[in-house]
Amino acid sequence: MVFFYHDNTLDSNYLTARRSVGCIRVSAGCLLLALAAAASVSAQSLHGVVVDQTGLPLPGAAVQLINDGAVVATLNTGPDGGFDIGAAAPGGTVVASLDGFETARVGRQDAGRIVLSLARATDTTTVVAPALPPSSPTASMVGSSLPATTVARLPSSRLKARESLPLLPAMVRGADGLLRLGGARPYDTPLLLDGFNVTNPATGTSNINLPFESVEGVEVLRDPMAVVYGGLLGGLVQMVSKPGGDRLQFGVQGFVPRLRLTSPGFGRLEGIFPRAYVGGAASGGRLRYFGAVEYDFERIAVPDVTTGSGPNLVERSATLFGRVDIRPRDQYNLTIETVMFPSSTENVGLSTRREESASVDVSQHDRFVGATNRIVLNNASFVSISLAVLAHDTTMSPKGEGEARLSPFGWRRNWFASVERRAVRYSVAASWDRALSLGRHGHALGVTANIASQRLRGSVSEVPVEVEDELGRLVRRVEFGAPSTLTGSDAPVALTARDVWTVGSRLQFDVGARVDHDTSYGAVARSARVGLRYALEDDSVTVVRAGYGGFVGRLPLAIEAFSGYPARIDTTIDAETGSPVDRTILVPAVEGLHLPRARVFTAQVERRLGRLLDAQIGFTSRQSMHLATLEIPVGSGPAAVRSTGTGSYRELQLSVRKAWLHDQQAFVSYVRSSALGELNDFATLFQPLDAPLLQPGGFSRLPADARHRWIAWGTFNLPRRFVVSPVVEWHSGFPYSVVDGRYRYFGTPNRAMFPAFFTADFILFKTVTVRQRSADLGIQLFNATNHFNPRDAYPVIGSSRFGTFTNSVGPVLRGFMMLKW
Repeated sequence: MVFFYHDNTLDSNYLTARRSVGCIRVSAGCLLLALAAAASVSAQSLHGVVVDQTGLPLPGAAVQLINDGAVVATLNTGPDGGFDIGAAAPGGTVVASLDGFETARVGRQDAGRIVLSLARATDTTTVVAPALPPSSPTASMVGSSLPATTVARLPSSRLKARESLPLLPAMVRGADGLLRLGGARPYDTPLLLDGFNVTNPATGTSNINLPFESVEGVEVLRDPMAVVYGGLLGGLVQMVSKPGGDRLQFGVQGFVPRLRLTSPGFGRLEGIFPRAYVGGAASGGRLRYFGAVEYDFERIAVPDVTTGSGPNLVERSATLFGRVDIRPRDQYNLTIETVMFPSSTENVGLSTRREESASVDVSQHDRFVGATNRIVLNNASFVSISLAVLAHDTTMSPKGEGEARLSPFGWRRNWFASVERRAVRYSVAASWDRALSLGRHGHALGVTANIASQRLRGSVSEVPVEVEDELGRLVRRVEFGAPSTLTGSDAPVALTARDVWTVGSRLQFDVGARVDHDTSYGAVARSARVGLRYALEDDSVTVVRAGYGGFVGRLPLAIEAFSGYPARIDTTIDAETGSPVDRTILVPAVEGLHLPRARVFTAQVERRLGRLLDAQIGFTSRQSMHLATLEIPVGSGPAAVRSTGTGSYRELQLSVRKAWLHDQQAFVSYVRSSALGELNDFATLFQPLDAPLLQPGGFSRLPADARHRWIAWGTFNLPRRFVVSPVVEWHSGFPYSVVDGRYRYFGTPNRAMFPAFFTADFILFKTVTVRQRSADLGIQLFNATNHFNPRDAYPVIGSSRFGTFTNSVGPVLRGFMMLKW
């Protein structure tokens, strides 16, 4: 069975980069922008680290090299707090700074270890540790993150924190509009906000996306060797929200409507994204606050469907974010934050293969509240306690009436399922961290405990699905039982112990063990990981990173709830006589579930090839097992979800980055990958809340397996304060399955291929300043070459349109304006 469920947004085809998402934590090799200056101080190579007073690394700290009062180099510390200054860079003074900490100024010879104190604190004040644990020293540096200054200069349709992710080599957006990180399924890549899991408990995915003013950093971790990261099989995305600053800050954006500059519907309102934010401090900095509110409206034309006024895909959402930091004493810090994210989309699935009456309206509402209390015990240890509540509601409502009809040309008349789901998660976490120094050896020890309680309630009702041949004759009919209630619950528990062990100045180990348990899925799952970072030279010109370990994932509650779905009667009908030929009855069931697991080996070699020129080669191999798979019998019987699935992913990645003065740079990467797995992976099959047709699956290429992928982007300054930034992506086509007239697999599934995808996007803007207020004004052009990038295929063999591709968005021209307050 082939079923195409698409989010028909421009984001499904195009790389999008969002404006400033705060200080994204990156390595020195990613951000080093050396400014040429005459050397007056005898320079020497230096590998340093910036830490707080507990000895924990401070990623994202700004480091400047000063020579005769002039800044000659600026860089940011990486996830391990480290930075590198090459011998070629002159300067005798190093200045390190980070928001919320006192700026430190030391001589170059003393910059091997820089300690930052809390802002406005005395020399004896201890420091509250960062909200997120430091990333593993094995985390990749090149091509894994982006500086905010670069994100702000690249093409962008809207301004959301997660928009920069498709610029990373390992991130691929599938035909369904969902992002895949390193070959992992979307639900295997959780989203964290300040360390809190904000994914929907029902699906394992998340809709939450904050305005960039609310976000201080966005980080992507591929197969992280730090055992504090759990509930994943491939990686994670984490956002760090922004605390209030020392001074009152406020601003407004997006109040100018965006008109459509292309046909159909030229001149109509295409979108508007007004938002406002405010932040500041009170009580001498003991209380800090930040809040933001945004409303988004976008009307998206659907290729070959929208004519003039419609129909369109219409998206609406609102974001309300608030954060308060309270520090009654220097040893205590309480952070309370909340997010509300209601959203709705009209005509989901609308395309040339799915008419408006067969589309659906989807409304969702996320509500999150979290609190974290950090207590510094002494200069070497601290305790952190976190509490959180997340609630998510989803409603899917068909637009048509009567039976849902499917022919070789697609869906019409109605959609078959109405679904409501309400999921909630309560979570508690506690951690203890301590820094030790034993001679030249340093240890950052940590113990964490996490417990959560999740539940799902909902309902589903379905109308019959009628499959017709090209002549309109009935060849298959699927009927469903009475409307039913969906329920599911679990209580995951995790314990971890970790040691980041530094041996001298070149070698670091990240060693940890983890225990996961879930009340609903039986036995305890034990895992361990080990990673290393080794610099071949003192100045870290060449760095080797490697890791091996086990990962334990989570099961979305929708899997447990599947046993509550109505039974289905699948009847095969003779097209000539209209008589039943065969009939099977499938009864949903859940049997013998276990937590999914994966074994991962990863290795990278990074090398500085020249001044501001870095390269990386990396390899990843992941083997997954115990994947929740829907097993469909050949005849009547239970349609059971069992933990029998396996998966395999391998990837070779090459990346090169060259930087110049004044935020100019160019990045090129190539990825060769192979992703194999179960066709009937449950969470993927039921991602759109229900699946209309079921059949036996098997092991094959995954639907978002792009074997070859090139991505290149750059940003360059032109005279008169103009900036031009191109983004180019090419990847081999996604696979799809050929089916017969009854929409059952014909031959090997996923053996047919979409055409290769190619897009070239550009932005050209100029910065203008009036009365000390600046704004960027310009244009953006997406798919400038009008390359045919289809998102739909006609898969029915023998039909008149078999093998025809459709649903490709042509060139899109947009105005661009960004105020700078």
